[in-house]
Formats: sequence, structure tokens, C-alpha cells
Amino acid sequence: MYKFLDTVIRGVQVGSVYALVGLGINIIFGATGVFNFAQGDMVMIGAVLGVTLWTATGLAFPVALLLVICVTAAIGAATEIVAVRGTARFKQSTVLWVISTLGVSIIIQAVAANRVTESGEHANGTINFPPYVPWGTFRLGELIITPQRAILFPIAIVLTLIVSLFFRRTLWGRALGGAIAGVGGFAAGPITQASVNLGFTVTLQGFIAATIGGIPKIWGPLIGGVLLGLVVQFTTAYWDAAYVNVVSLFVLLGVLLVKPQGILGRAQRTL
Repeated sequence: MYKFLDTVIRGVQVGSVYALVGLGINIIFGATGVFNFAQGDMVMIGAVLGVTLWTATGLAFPVALLLVICVTAAIGAATEIVAVRGTARFKQSTVLWVISTLGVSIIIQAVAANRVTESGEHANGTINFPPYVPWGTFRLGELIITPQRAILFPIAIVLTLIVSLFFRRTLWGRALGGAIAGVGGFAAGPITQASVNLGFTVTLQGFIAATIGGIPKIWGPLIGGVLLGLVVQFTTAYWDAAYVNVVSLFVLLGVLLVKPQGILGRAQRTL
């Protein structure tokens, strides 16, 4: 019973990260009709840049977070202007924005890898991200609760609520995709660590979460992310972590077979 409850808690926490990536994907898709394949790299930037600003340069945590938001929002906006809207004038724009956003992803990863590994201190491309929550673990019966992990789900809910209100009322809400992912990377840094290889994994899981929940529904990624997080953690705990991506894709296919528009999506009539 303890293992089951612990797996559920960890699933919700991991799913919160997927939800934030999926939320950014839905924001961008809702505004442009395009999937940004560099979205997961914003999470990576949030973690790598955040821990560098906070620990290496000695900036206060709120200042480092604010700079992460500004940088990832700027990169996200530049990606949309150059890689998405810049290719929209061509007839083959569907193919071009796939190639262009993948190109942005490759560039971001290459630059980040160069910066992280150039000193030789982080040769494996991973920087240790220390906890920023001052409280240690505590017991709740037989469960061990880690506040650093526990705050991820409330953060996901609050950001989704903010985006839901902001997105519906102003055009600025449509430029939040990169910033949301950056905040997610910074918030989850002590859990995921700041690795330059983080981007592809969270992009895949964020896309699956958004699709399961319903594209471009704002609350869809939160539902899809939690469901996916549970799948990932139960696969890891009761089977084999090597099959996580395979099982995730099977869950995606299963949901799409039952409800192609996603959990929160509405079916549309076709002739």
C-alpha cells in the first residue's frame, strides 16, 4: 500500500512538469496553429540558466527566476517570429515549421551544451540544482513527503489558472509559451537537475500530455500531464523504466482511439 501511494504522489509531481510543457505547447498552438518542437528546450534553459544565475553568479532566487522568465519568453517570441511566422508565407509552411522549430531545438541544445561543458566542470552536461525549498522531508504515516517535490503540482495549477485568465483576455497571453516552460524548468530543477539533454524527453512527454488532455484546451495538459505522470511512475515502479516511452505512446494511442479530440476536446461533425 505504501509503495502504491508513494507512486501516485510521485506521478502527480512528475506529471506537473509535463503539464507545464504541454501548457506552453497549447498556448502556442492556440495562437499559431503550430507545434513548437523546441518547447522542451525552454524547460532545459529554465533549469540550466536558473541554477547558473542563482548559484554561480550569486543572484537572489527571485531575481534569477525573473531573468529566466524574461530570457525564455524572449527566445519563445523569437522562435515564433522567425521559425513559425517567418515560414508561414511559403506554401510548404507545414513542413517548414517542423524543420525550423527542430532547427531551433538543435541550436539551443548545442549552445547550452557548449556553455555547460566548456569549463570541464560539468563534462556530462548536467549541473547540480540544489533545493530551494528550506524544509526537509517529513513523514505522514508511512509516507515520506518532500516539500521540494510537493510544490510542483500547486505551481502547475496556479500557472494554468493564470494563463487561463490571461490568455482569454489579452493578446499577451499568446506569447507566454516559452516563459511557462522556463518557469517549469526552474521550478523542477532540483528534481530533474539541470541537464542539457532534458529537452527532447520533456518535449515528447509534454506533447503527449497536451494531446491526451485536448489540444488546444488550457486545462487539458494538467489532466493529461497527471495521467501521463502516473503512467510513467507506475511503469518505473512496477515494471521497467526502459519501457516508459513505449508505454506512454500506447496510452496516447489508446486515448486517441477512444476520444481522438482528447479528454477535454469536443468532437466535431464532418461531412
